[in-house]
Amino acid sequence: MRGWPPKGGPTATAGPVPPGYPARMWGASNPCIGRPRLRTLQLMNAASPANIQSVLDHLDAGRPDQAEAALAGLLGEGAPAPLWGLGGVVAAGLGRYRLAADRFAQALRLAPDQPNHSANLAGALVKLGRLADAEQLLRQLLEKHPGHPAAAATLGAALHGQGRFAQARAFLEQSLALRPDDPALLVSLGTVAKDLGDLSTAIHHLQRAVTLAPGDATARWNLAVALLTAGRWREAWPLVEARRHHPDYALASHAGPAWTGQPLTGRTLLVHAEQGRGDVLQLARLLPVVAAWGARLVVECQPELARLMARVPGVAQVVPRGTPVPAYDVQCVMMSLCGPLGVEADKVPGPDIWLSADPAEQAAWAERLEGPGLRVGLCWAGQPANPVDARRSLALAALHPLAAVPGVRFVCLQQGPAAAQAADWPGGMVQADLPDFAATAALVANLDLVISVDTAVAHLAGGLGRPVWLLNRFDGCWRWLKDRPDCGWYPGLRQFRQRVAGDWSYPVSLLAARLRAQASR
Repeated sequence: MRGWPPKGGPTATAGPVPPGYPARMWGASNPCIGRPRLRTLQLMNAASPANIQSVLDHLDAGRPDQAEAALAGLLGEGAPAPLWGLGGVVAAGLGRYRLAADRFAQALRLAPDQPNHSANLAGALVKLGRLADAEQLLRQLLEKHPGHPAAAATLGAALHGQGRFAQARAFLEQSLALRPDDPALLVSLGTVAKDLGDLSTAIHHLQRAVTLAPGDATARWNLAVALLTAGRWREAWPLVEARRHHPDYALASHAGPAWTGQPLTGRTLLVHAEQGRGDVLQLARLLPVVAAWGARLVVECQPELARLMARVPGVAQVVPRGTPVPAYDVQCVMMSLCGPLGVEADKVPGPDIWLSADPAEQAAWAERLEGPGLRVGLCWAGQPANPVDARRSLALAALHPLAAVPGVRFVCLQQGPAAAQAADWPGGMVQADLPDFAATAALVANLDLVISVDTAVAHLAGGLGRPVWLLNRFDGCWRWLKDRPDCGWYPGLRQFRQRVAGDWSYPVSLLAARLRAQASR
C-alpha cells in the first residue's frame, strides 16, 4: 500500500524492548535485573501504590520511556532504596546506563546489605565499560552471597569483557554446575565458548538456553551469532530477527509493512541502515539484488555514507538519517535482507564489487599519489565507543615492523583521535582530511593494498574490490567465520588473526613477511 509514512512525517524510534524484559534486563552478557516487588514498595510507603503499579505495568509492556515518565516526582529526597532500584531498572531499559548506575548506587547506599542492588549496579558498570570496578563489586558480593544468581553471570560478563575468556569460562562452568538450568548462565557461558572458538559447545549451551527461555531475545540473538560464526547462516537468519527485541539493540524502525521476500515489481522499498558503518557497507552488496526484483530502492543511512551509497547500483534515492523519508510501500532493516535473499557463508548474492568512487575525486588522488612504490593504506583503530574496540584495535607502534619493508609508500586511512599516531610513523606517511566515505573511497581506489583492523575501512576497501589484509582479533566477528584465511563476502580479503587473545605479535610478523614478499616482486 502506498503512502507510508503517514502525514506528519516519518517515525523512527528505537525498537521495542520485549514484554517481560525486567526479569532478564541484562540478557546474555549482563544478566539480570529483577524488578522490585510491588508489595515491598507499598510496605515502605514510598509513594502511591497506583503510581508504582503504573511504572511496573509500563515496564512489563516494554515501554520504558513511559515508565520513566511515570516515575516523575517519585524519586528524590526520602525515596527508599527499592524505589531507587526500580528507577535504575527503568533507566537501564532506556539504555541510559550512567543514570541507571547512579540510581542503583543510591539504592545501595540506602540498603548496603541488599545484594540485588550490588548486582544491578555491577550490571550497569559492565554496560559502561567499567569492567574492573564491576568485577571488584561482584567478587565482594559473591563472598557474602555465593549463591546469588545474577552476580555469577554478570561476573562472567565482566571477565569476558576484559578479554579474560579462560577465566570467565572456568568461573561460569563452576556456577552452572550449581544451577544447570539457569538460562542467564547458559547464555553467558555459550557466548564465552563462542569467543574461545569452541562453537559446538557454544551452540549447545545457547540452544539449551533458548529451550529453557524461548522468549528471551538475548538468548536467541546470541545463538544466531554463534550459528553465523559457525557458517550455518541459513539456520541463523530467522533467529537474527530477535535483535529487534534485544534490550541493548538500538534498532530504528519505520512504520509500514516489512519486506520478507514478497514480490517487489513496481513497488518502492525503503531499506534502512542498522548497526555500524562497516555493517552498512558490507550489506550494501545485497542492494543490487533487491533492486533486480523490480523495486524502486530508497536507502536511509548515516549522513557520512550518503554520497557513497548513492553510487551503489540499483539505488534510486539515498536519504541521510534524520531527514524526511519519501513515501514507500514496504520497508526492511538492512540485515533482514539476508534471510529472504538466501545469503550463505560461501554463496553471497550480488556483485563482487558494489562500491565505487567519484571519477574526478579518484583522478585527483591518482595524481597526488603518482610515483614509485607499493601504495599501502593503513587503518589501525575503530570507534572507541564500540564494546570490543579494545580487543580489535591496536596502537600504530605495533605496526612499525611494516615501516622497515622497502619499496612501500604508506597512506593513513585512520580518522579520529588515533590518527595522531601517524606523526610518529618511521619515514612518514601520506595523510589527508577525509570528510566522508566517498572521499575515502576516492583515495582507497588508488591503493594497491589496504591493511586494516576490523572496522569500516576494511569493508570499504572490500566493496571497492581492493585487496584487503585484515588484522583480526582472536574472537573475530561472525562475518569472518572461524579458522578461515579468506572471506566469501570479499574475494580480495585475507585474514591475519591473533593466535592468542590480545597478542598481535604473530599476525603482525606474518603480515610483515607477506608485505616484504609482495613489495619485492
